[in-house]
Amino acid sequence: VGWKDGYFAETQRIRKAHHEHNMNDKKEKQRSGTCYCEAVKVVVTGKPLSTSICHCSICQRLSGGPFGIQSLHRQSDVFVNTPQDELWSIQTSKNVTRYRCKDCGSPVYATLSGGKVFVVPRTILFQNQNVDDNSMGGDDDDEDYRPTHHMYYASRVIDVNDDLEKYVGSSSSGQRVLWKKQN
Repeated sequence: VGWKDGYFAETQRIRKAHHEHNMNDKKEKQRSGTCYCEAVKVVVTGKPLSTSICHCSICQRLSGGPFGIQSLHRQSDVFVNTPQDELWSIQTSKNVTRYRCKDCGSPVYATLSGGKVFVVPRTILFQNQNVDDNSMGGDDDDEDYRPTHHMYYASRVIDVNDDLEKYVGSSSSGQRVLWKKQN
């Protein structure tokens, strides 16, 4: 099989998967977005497992911002039109691999738990957000995507004054330690 045959087969596989994804029997709500150059498209179906604001030093360094906002989804609820081997990737910790568009460098998703959970940056799914909206969670009809907590708040570079729970480190069960404001 030549490279053209392999490329054609992979393109057909992606188109078929996208079609099946769009023909979702449950008719659950979908959200989609693209990287900056629009080469990579991400589609999520249904509600996220959680949405968080992460202040870890890795998110800060890779985003260039004080924190990242992302939602967690089951692998089966996420469709990406570009195969992983065509994206730039970096393993930033034992359990986290992050993927970016090779052309524009935009972060498009990360995987946890050996790829069973996908982490999608809010900037992918809420690209047309009104800058005057202070909710950091999205459209009024998208309560499911509103952050419920802060992670790695002890590593923050700015204070965030909200009523969300703030964890010193990870928000994973068994590792949750609430941050306490120092006077």
